[in-house]
Amino acid sequence: MQFILFIYSIISMIQAFLGFGTAYRLTKNGGDNGVSLFGWMFLMQLVSVIPGLGIYIYIRCKDM
Repeated sequence: MQFILFIYSIISMIQAFLGFGTAYRLTKNGGDNGVSLFGWMFLMQLVSVIPGLGIYIYIRCKDM
């Protein structure tokens, strides 16, 4: 059980880190707006709670 929690925490931290870059990239595509950056950051941090979803969104938005 501790191993699963350890893996979950590692994946969540990686997704949170990748979420910052994804939010910044999506903000730059839509215009440079602080409110937009806050919204994307908030969304990416919510997505990082679900294992694998944050990494999937990062890969999908990487070429934008």
